[in-house]
Amino acid sequence: MSRNSTSLSARQRQSQRLMREKAARKKREVFLHKAMLAAGCFLAVTLLAGGGWAWKSGALMRHVNATIAGAYALTVKAGFSVQSLYLEGRDRTPLSEIEKALGVKKGDPILALSLSDMRQRLQAIESVKFAAVERALPGALYVRIVEREPVALWQHEGVITPVDDNGTAMNGIAVAPGRRLPLIIGDDAPKHVGDLLQLLALEPDLTQRFAAAAWVGDRRWNIRLHSPIGVVEVKLPEEGPAEAWKKLAELQARRRLLDRDVKVIDMRLEGRMFIRLAPEGGKATGARET
Repeated sequence: MSRNSTSLSARQRQSQRLMREKAARKKREVFLHKAMLAAGCFLAVTLLAGGGWAWKSGALMRHVNATIAGAYALTVKAGFSVQSLYLEGRDRTPLSEIEKALGVKKGDPILALSLSDMRQRLQAIESVKFAAVERALPGALYVRIVEREPVALWQHEGVITPVDDNGTAMNGIAVAPGRRLPLIIGDDAPKHVGDLLQLLALEPDLTQRFAAAAWVGDRRWNIRLHSPIGVVEVKLPEEGPAEAWKKLAELQARRRLLDRDVKVIDMRLEGRMFIRLAPEGGKATGARET
């Protein structure tokens, strides 16, 4: 003789709850499938019956739009609508710009959203380097952004703008107080900021004296370094700037060149270095380095 127990263990109750949730999801999926199938059939009938008249009159597109809207309305009734939005990675990007780029509000049909379009609009924001948008049915959106990190300040036409390591200007973005970034000057200076940073990293002792860098003639850098008398302008060559930079570091270590009354160091010619003294130091002099 068998006996049925009227009490259920916690594990049994959890199992039953999971089964009910699974059944509910299955019903929603079936409903969604039927709704989309019905919409597709209606659209097909419209296309076959309406023919050229519907296309020419614009009635076809109205039917199509109405059909699509109706289908998405059914998906909302089935529970597929935006209810939650999770954002990750935002630091300096204004929240208002992100909301505008997403263009979504609570209750919108989640299946109607174009994730690729949303991603492109997010990446059009100047401070955003990368964006990803994912759906988690039935009602959640997950948005992750990677913001551009300013590595230099670009002085152009009287305005100073942060730029990232790809040379992208970050208009309207404030740099954290107290953070010192290299100052670059020149119309196309941002395009070459990566090369400049690599150059500066080669000789840390010289980089400690860095004041600014000007991109000249769309081909080379003039670097300004602090010295006891003010600023020394170093004119680097178009070809082999790293070798010239290393040579300058060696001369500074051996002869303390930057600690003298020097105004300009011209290294544009291979194997030669021309030095111009500060006004109180006398006339310009030239020196040949081998």
